[in-house]
Amino acid sequence: MIEIIGLNVSYSDKKVLKDIYLSLQRGEKLAVIGESGAGKTTLAFTLLGLCRGNIKGRIDIDGLEITKLDERALKELRWRKISIAFQNLDALNPALRIREQLTEVIVEKSNKNLEEAYLEVVNLINLLGLNESYLERFPSQLSGGEKRKIIIAMALVNSPEIIILDEPTSSLDGEARDEVTEILKDILIDKTVIINTHDLKLAYELSDKVAILYGGRIIEYGETKMVIENPRHPYTRGLLRASPLLNKGKDLQGIPGVFEYKEMGCPFSNRCVQKIDLCEKETPKLNETGNRKIACHKGGIEKILEVKSLSKSFSDKKVLKDITFSLYSGESITILGKTGSGKSTIARCIMGLTEPDSGEIFLFNKRITKRDISFYRDIQMVFQDPFESINPRLNIYEIISEPLYIQKIRDKDSYINLVKSVLKQVQLPYSEEFLRLHPYQLSGGELQRVAIARAIILKPKILIADEITSFLDVSIQAKIMRLLLDIQENLGLSIIFILHDIALAKKVSDRILILNNGILEEYKSLELGGDIYEYERAMGRIC
Repeated sequence: MIEIIGLNVSYSDKKVLKDIYLSLQRGEKLAVIGESGAGKTTLAFTLLGLCRGNIKGRIDIDGLEITKLDERALKELRWRKISIAFQNLDALNPALRIREQLTEVIVEKSNKNLEEAYLEVVNLINLLGLNESYLERFPSQLSGGEKRKIIIAMALVNSPEIIILDEPTSSLDGEARDEVTEILKDILIDKTVIINTHDLKLAYELSDKVAILYGGRIIEYGETKMVIENPRHPYTRGLLRASPLLNKGKDLQGIPGVFEYKEMGCPFSNRCVQKIDLCEKETPKLNETGNRKIACHKGGIEKILEVKSLSKSFSDKKVLKDITFSLYSGESITILGKTGSGKSTIARCIMGLTEPDSGEIFLFNKRITKRDISFYRDIQMVFQDPFESINPRLNIYEIISEPLYIQKIRDKDSYINLVKSVLKQVQLPYSEEFLRLHPYQLSGGELQRVAIARAIILKPKILIADEITSFLDVSIQAKIMRLLLDIQENLGLSIIFILHDIALAKKVSDRILILNNGILEEYKSLELGGDIYEYERAMGRIC
């Protein structure tokens, strides 16, 4: 039906679309997702022959190469074969009544007379939830939701086979958005549809496949349900975390940095939590990775920690039984269970503080050995009680800089700058006076921030937070957890939370693992659309 092959679009010297390859079968629905400026509307206009940029590549619609058609031939296609519902509400002519705007498209593009066109328009707007009286109104007499419906109606007149919806629910309130979405589900059921949107929930409800567009390039492509429920590109995951309609568990997080236009390298490299030198030099190809396509030199979100078959007994009691799980770059997981279930034992085994009876731990696919202290530059831990885990004889500067000495980091003259930098990140003073203070002079919340600063000064890849708010009141608890999520967002940390609080786990976790009777299992109901009440009932049995 639609075949896009090597499409490139540029304005002056700036490329807006780069090496786009897409294919849609008849009746398929594709969502093109990306932030403003990603190139979604340029792609739509190019399909309609409305783009005024420099176009290279090929677009075939039913075997017809539209990039070679003249304006007359393109006009014959528009509103018969392919049409668009424009994004802007000002797409309607303010000087014409709605009746005139809709009927003229039918009369111009078909053999129907004005009376036949009017009857067709009445039927169409009825399907969209509007009555005949709306046809006598001017656009200024309509609400935003009503204008949106008329713009969609204009795209549907003449029953074209291909419909492009450019941000069809933007600027609508939640109720109007849901209404328009339900209407579109019914009306578009037999159409070939391209939906340009930054609304992941809309894409989830309306499309079969999804293409994630960033900086003019497709960086992830696959079946909608699979991509949105289990994103494998760091950018896609960032979009999901930022969506209030889909991310109903974890607190909202953004994507660090801002888009920077690049001629070479990965377009997302300046914001990516797992970039390598190659990302700045070479553009990753959109390759098959499992059951989808991903443009990433690391094949998508990287697995950085793997725990395999970990078991541990104390005396005759087996606390951990064949524990296996993975942690991915920039991810936060929670190990959740009742007090004494063995959660902290897992953390201490990872940190090399407790020797497991059996099992292996891998960091970046290399087995961790207790003798190799260099591994622990990449894994740091914040303990439950800061008063117990911090040496009371040391001042704040000595506490935070201690890991630099242990790991034999050179250039001791820079230690003071590093200490002040991490104090700023954890929102503590970094004056000389503060650096001379001792633990007893700080509150519990302040001292826990010092412990976090000590843990991140080595710029680790993984942070283990073991019940770090259990001694704090709810107000300070909220600030500490929000702080960790902000640090994760800015530094790309992967975090393992050890918790027994269900409500808190929901707020901070991408995934939740439940430890019960020494067995660790991932709880699936926290996935998209999961029943959180079912989750709470299950947790009530063990916590």
